[in-house]
Amino acid sequence: MRSLLRYLEKPRWENQSRWRRALWQLMGNTGLTGVHALPLHRSWVEFTYHPMVMAGLPSSFAGMKVVQISDLHYSPVVWETYLYQYIEWINELRPAVVVATGDLFMGGRRYAHRVARLLAELKPTHGTLAIMGNHDYGLDGKAITRRGARRAEFLENAMEQQGIVMLRNESWKMVDPATRQHLTFVGLDDDWAGWMRPDIAFAGVSPTDPVVCLVHNPANVTRLLEYPWQWMLTGHTHGRQIATSRIGQRLYPHKYRHFTHGLYTINGRHLYVNRGLSYGQRHRDWCRPEVTIFELTPATAEPVARRAS
Repeated sequence: MRSLLRYLEKPRWENQSRWRRALWQLMGNTGLTGVHALPLHRSWVEFTYHPMVMAGLPSSFAGMKVVQISDLHYSPVVWETYLYQYIEWINELRPAVVVATGDLFMGGRRYAHRVARLLAELKPTHGTLAIMGNHDYGLDGKAITRRGARRAEFLENAMEQQGIVMLRNESWKMVDPATRQHLTFVGLDDDWAGWMRPDIAFAGVSPTDPVVCLVHNPANVTRLLEYPWQWMLTGHTHGRQIATSRIGQRLYPHKYRHFTHGLYTINGRHLYVNRGLSYGQRHRDWCRPEVTIFELTPATAEPVARRAS
């Protein structure tokens, strides 16, 4: 028993490949890959730290933290007891801004209110921002329907009632009250649902501004290179690749993901793909739930990044 408790407190990741694959395979075969009901020990969650190096960043912002979470999927199979632990851990970090990059809920409308109340418990010094993901429009997320549009509007209203800034093709500025200098966040609506409008979102954004772009799906990065952002924060993938078999690559070559997780450098700009907190068929690629902490840094050095092929 003591050995088991020690293992749960300090898991040995190199020894997990066989049993974790078997566990996730079993859950996948029984339709339970999305179940997240109980709290986790903190050591089972991956907190990743990166310097967010930006040109034009006000010096007064140096050292402040931007924390990213993604893909909460609050629903009948993802419970508050599981999600609330992250709120407490993030508040301990004392962030300036928290961003939630889509797929916030998947249940009925009551879960829109629940996820809004959950995110309202975050205590950043400047604000909590959120964007839409494909599942925020419905389980399918691809069809442009009136029902999906009403669902998204319901979520937006629930968020705004709790003081959360919902960015739907809009920009928001984190302002230094002493100097009036700012850091701009541009939040895009979901592309799969057909509502992403970058021309509207970036209207009025100066090319000289330090800009962080929030978009749910990293596959949109190449088409958004024409717009003036330095960092792009995304989610959606749950850290896993799809269409990996020979048959899958032949039948569904368009589904192959070029950006699955972590930090990439693309034409001198930086894309980060967060693995998310919930859901995901993780039996193929073990992906621990992730909270990403970015430390705002004036452009004096480049961060270490995996280059996209």
